[in-house]
Amino acid sequence: MKKRILLIGVIGVGAYLVGCSDDAPSPAAPPVAYTESSSSFTAEANSSSSSQQTTPVSSSAVVTGSSGSHTVYEKKIINVPAPDIDYPDIVDDKMFCWTPGCEATVVPPSSSSKATPKSSSQNAITIDAPENKPPVINGMTMTDARDNKTYKLMQIGGKLWMAQDIDYAGVTSECYNEQQDKCASNGRLYTFNSAQKACPTGWRLPNRAEAQAALDDENVPWTYSGRCKDGDCNFLGDMGFHWTSSDPESTDKKYNDNGGSSGALIIVEKSPDYFKPKEDDPDDKAKFFQVDSKSKRFSVRCVQE
Repeated sequence: MKKRILLIGVIGVGAYLVGCSDDAPSPAAPPVAYTESSSSFTAEANSSSSSQQTTPVSSSAVVTGSSGSHTVYEKKIINVPAPDIDYPDIVDDKMFCWTPGCEATVVPPSSSSKATPKSSSQNAITIDAPENKPPVINGMTMTDARDNKTYKLMQIGGKLWMAQDIDYAGVTSECYNEQQDKCASNGRLYTFNSAQKACPTGWRLPNRAEAQAALDDENVPWTYSGRCKDGDCNFLGDMGFHWTSSDPESTDKKYNDNGGSSGALIIVEKSPDYFKPKEDDPDDKAKFFQVDSKSKRFSVRCVQE
């Protein structure tokens, strides 16, 4: 009988303890009820006070709780910076998505924490305009891809030159006395500014050293295409005038007469029939450098870069 009474007593104490554990929650683990908010969650702690208490935890969330059947919860991110690490700005940058459909507006982070928008033309095919295409060279001829005109070539001083004056109408220029047949036989005449754009891609005006090599080579077939100024053209068949890319020097002919350093350097070539050397001037030559006005129209002979 005593053993039976003792057993009933033990069972009663255990039942009492179990009942107490259901009625009184542990203060170290308060119950939390959740309902969704629009974009975040909060958890309010079970407290008789109306003020909210927030306790940091070791993870990336801060959790509080409250009693009652309706609780709002909010997720907060704790950003603990570490040295030498460039963390993204999770407040200003959209890196997390909490509402349905918002993933379309989220910009994924990049290695620099700032995403670069993808260009709509990234995969577009680019086709070079004719003026950007280099000429086609076949042996000692060159075909200008801009207008399909073909020119003879020659080697001068180790450089590849055009052996004819260019006839490219894509920039401001003119035919001698506005006669189209003169453009076909002698090329076009250009101002200094237009001459910079007359040569095809990969070709340019000659510099002083290259032009000097051409003046010294007796095999160069110069074209005596004359010149034009303010609609007045002359010297066709007698003299040729070609632009260079070099700056004038004080020793060049007509340096002081034609603007000095503000002028441009040209090559002047006199035809064998036109050139009559002056006996009292040993420096008189058939071919030489001269300074002239940038507004006049002269010929262009291109050299390969």
